[in-house]
Amino acid sequence: MRDTHIHTALKIESTLVNAINMHGTETIAHAIGIDRSQLSRWKKTHIPKFARFLAFIGYGVKDDDLHRLAKEVAQLLIKEMRSEPEGPERIDEESK
Repeated sequence: MRDTHIHTALKIESTLVNAINMHGTETIAHAIGIDRSQLSRWKKTHIPKFARFLAFIGYGVKDDDLHRLAKEVAQLLIKEMRSEPEGPERIDEESK
């Protein structure tokens, strides 16, 4: 990843995490239909990955785009979460 993409990804990630912190993890989790602990995990795992993805495709952070960006990322994360198996099946698959 080029330095400009890394810088942009960090800026996007920071903006998203700051927005989550500003609105409150519990408030956002409730609004998108997940547990707050799941959103907390996303802040460490999924959000940095999506930030790198958005930076790579040239999606920058602009004040007027922040709301749309956060909404799109949340929708993608929810879709991914719903497609992931839970419980023992998931643990067995990850240990292979």
